[in-house]
Amino acid sequence: MSKGKKAKGVQGKPAWGAIPMHLDEPETSKGKANQVSVLTFTVNDELMALRVEHTEGVVDCPRISPLPSPPDPIIGVASVRGRMTLVCDLSLNAARKAAKRRLILIKGEAQLGLLADRLEGVIALSPKKIRPVSSGKQPVKDRNSKGEFDLPTASFFKSGNLRVHIIDVERLADM
Repeated sequence: MSKGKKAKGVQGKPAWGAIPMHLDEPETSKGKANQVSVLTFTVNDELMALRVEHTEGVVDCPRISPLPSPPDPIIGVASVRGRMTLVCDLSLNAARKAAKRRLILIKGEAQLGLLADRLEGVIALSPKKIRPVSSGKQPVKDRNSKGEFDLPTASFFKSGNLRVHIIDVERLADM
């Protein structure tokens, strides 16, 4: 492009198009296995993950209306994009500060959202790095010492010395 000509579009804005809102399956190349993309996030300083193909999006957490006697780990409902969304909190810590949290929307017939304190990012993993959890559920004590809660996981991966559990959406929906 010559110095005298300006690029089409608004000055100061990038010239590339919008970011696609869907993710394609990774392609295999020369016998390499497909990569598995996971969204990593924290809940009460615990690092967790969710397969990207199970997510519909992430939004700032809207106002949550409590439900009377909801099952664990449901804490209430919220209106997201004009739909009533059940809000799931894996921390089970009633004394949590009302800090700015994110709501990870889960794909499916019923609208379900998972509270996250902080999003860490998306990681591409080799399927060989994902290991099954022996019992299918990993017991995790909550921070209030109210007892044990079965974290709905079926697999995990190692990130340094940390064991990062991958949330099983089917088990989460069955809770």
